[in-house]
Amino acid sequence: MKQENPTLDTPQAVTLAPAATLGKAAPEPDAESLTGPRSPQAAMLGFGGFLLGSLSLAFYLKDISIPANSLVASLPIMVFSSTVMLLMAAAWSMRLGDGVFAAVYGLFGTFWLSFSVLSIALNNNWMGTFENVEQRQATANFVLVWAIVIVLLTVTTLRLPRAFTFLFVVVSLTLLVLFGAIEQAIDQTINHPLKPSDPWLVYVGIGSMFLFIALGMYIFASVMHSATGAKRLPLGKPLLKSR
Repeated sequence: MKQENPTLDTPQAVTLAPAATLGKAAPEPDAESLTGPRSPQAAMLGFGGFLLGSLSLAFYLKDISIPANSLVASLPIMVFSSTVMLLMAAAWSMRLGDGVFAAVYGLFGTFWLSFSVLSIALNNNWMGTFENVEQRQATANFVLVWAIVIVLLTVTTLRLPRAFTFLFVVVSLTLLVLFGAIEQAIDQTINHPLKPSDPWLVYVGIGSMFLFIALGMYIFASVMHSATGAKRLPLGKPLLKSR
C-alpha cells in the first residue's frame, strides 16, 4: 500500500490495511520517511522566513531613536525573503496536505507583505505625512487588526505542540503592546507636540519581540535537527488533547 510522506509539523497517524483483507502480513511503516535527511518539513523554510522578517523589524525598533534609522532599509528582507519564503512554505504545506500550517505560514507571509506595502506608502507620503494623527491612527488600526487575527490563531491551535502555542501567545502580546505604543505616540503628538519622545511601551514590545524570535529559533533548530537525522528537540505536549 502506497504511503504518503507526512509533514512533521503536526502529528501523523499511520494507517495500515488489515492483514486478513490483503491475505498477507501488513507492511511495516518506513521510518526513514518520517525522519532523517530530506524529510518533508515545510517549517525548515517557513521558520527561516519568519525569523528574517522578525529580526529585521526588531533591529529597526531597537534603534528607533536614531535619526538616520529607516524602516525602508528593512523592506527588501521583509518582501523578498520573509514573504517569499513563508508563502513558499504555505504552498509546500498544502502540497503535503497540512492545511493548519499552510494557514499559519500564509498568515505570517501576508502580514509581512501588507506591512511592507504600508511602510512604503507612509515613507513616500502616499497617504499623507506619517506625523499626521490620522496616518498614525491608520497604522494603529493595521496593528490591531493583525493582533486580533493572531489571537484567534492562538486560541484555535491549542492542540499543536506547546512551543507553537507559546510562540503565538508572545506574538499576540507583542502586537497588542505595539498598538498601545502607537496610541501613546498619538497622545504625545496631540497633548505634548513640543516635547516629542518615544513611547515607553515600544521598548516593552521590543523585549517581547526578541522573546518570540528566540522561540522561533528553537523551533527552527528542532526541525533542522530532525530533518538531518538528529533527535528532535522537544516541543512540548499540546495544552489540549485531540479527540
